[in-house]
Amino acid sequence: MLFPLTNDSRHCYINGKWREGRGESLEVLNPSTNESLFTLGAASVQDVDDAVGAAWQAFRHGPWSSLTGIEKTKLLNSLAALIRDNLEGLAELEAKNTGIPIRQSRFEVESAAGHIEYFAGLAGKIEGMSTPVPGNRFAYTIREPLGVIGQSVPWNSPLKLMARGCAATLAAGNTLVIKPSAVACTTVLMFGKLIEQAGFPAGVVNIVPGPGRTTGAALVAHPGIRKLVFIGGTEGGREVLRAASENITPVLIELGGKGPIIVCEDVDIDEAVKGVVSQAFARQGEVCFAGTRLFLPVSMHDTFVERLAEKLAAMKVGDAMDESTDMGPLISKQHLASVMKHIEDAKSEGAKLVGDGGQLISGTKGNFMTPGLVVGASQDMRIAREEVFGPVIPVIPYKDIEDAIAMANATEYGLASYVWANDIRTAHTIAAKMESGNVFVNTYRYSSEVPFGGSKRSGYGREHGMEALREHTQVKTILIGLDRWHDAVMDRDSAA
Repeated sequence: MLFPLTNDSRHCYINGKWREGRGESLEVLNPSTNESLFTLGAASVQDVDDAVGAAWQAFRHGPWSSLTGIEKTKLLNSLAALIRDNLEGLAELEAKNTGIPIRQSRFEVESAAGHIEYFAGLAGKIEGMSTPVPGNRFAYTIREPLGVIGQSVPWNSPLKLMARGCAATLAAGNTLVIKPSAVACTTVLMFGKLIEQAGFPAGVVNIVPGPGRTTGAALVAHPGIRKLVFIGGTEGGREVLRAASENITPVLIELGGKGPIIVCEDVDIDEAVKGVVSQAFARQGEVCFAGTRLFLPVSMHDTFVERLAEKLAAMKVGDAMDESTDMGPLISKQHLASVMKHIEDAKSEGAKLVGDGGQLISGTKGNFMTPGLVVGASQDMRIAREEVFGPVIPVIPYKDIEDAIAMANATEYGLASYVWANDIRTAHTIAAKMESGNVFVNTYRYSSEVPFGGSKRSGYGREHGMEALREHTQVKTILIGLDRWHDAVMDRDSAA
């Protein structure tokens, strides 16, 4: 049995050692059964302070800062290899703790390893530049690590979302304090064990699990944090930004989304239907960059809806550990109730569910519902405006592509947009007009190599790619005078 599903109650990893958290005790549940996986000893405010202190000790006085880029690369690659060696165990932990079906959980673990391998290749490749300046002077810049980074990890896909930020942080030479969600922290805690095995110096990576209102608040407000990486809901993001402003702490922040999917008339309907299933219903739709509004041409609306409904009806909903499960449970009873409330509100406003979708599944202990398809929706309904974060999508017909683009952009969010089009000119035209940080044309899933982040109220800053290294470093400018100094402005003799 993998940690933390053991009798070991030491869940805080600080300065290379495991210890019991001094905060409140919380039950971490399996959403497929709502039974306890283990009891978490959350980190206290003092634990967070100790972790930040250990991270600064490692950054300023430990061996970490003196390691070469190649040595950091070796450590990161060793960590990625350990993740792959423990793929099945990590996938099981993720499935049991988040409800992501085991087949999809394996992919999430693979993605985590891939993120770390990508940034391992960039460690030591952070470059400055020289710039010609007036006078006989030599000017150049260097990029330096920021220091201690605080990372708050959400409950959906925690291992992958933690790994991408962690990898960029470490490749840039920083040290790190990770605050995983109290709801879903099993894989992040197991990750700490792999950090140990990989041989990272003590204090380089510290893990302090706990609730956002206590442990997270302590991390955000800590004056020793040089930058925060936060992924979460919009309301939580507002609180983080307010608290971080007290210390002028910069924040790389990714918040909610309300991703539009625009389907054009020239597409292969069967391919586009499969694409929409992935974009809207992967991981129960508990995905910030999911497609959550489907815009269909009036001419193909009924045919597309019929075929999509058939696909959704064929999806098997069940225990996340079942190899045949296509869609697992939602993370909690409270979140399931929130999703169902959005559906009920849509029905009261005149929309309709197609078939048996969007229904609670009775007779189980878990948080199960059938994937929902809502027709007769309009832009002003809650289900089309607010982030539902669940397996339901409203369908909105359009008459011309400009109308579709205008409706797609009529949202406060701007994380991801989706386009299905066979005409390359149409695809490029739509992509250029979408108000979002990422546009996926005839595809799904992001990649380590390219920047990822939001616009509008979906956040700012970029993870992935070289942009992530810029986010985790700062520029220092150095000017060197090559002549004996005299000041034509201040020196009287020079002025005369």
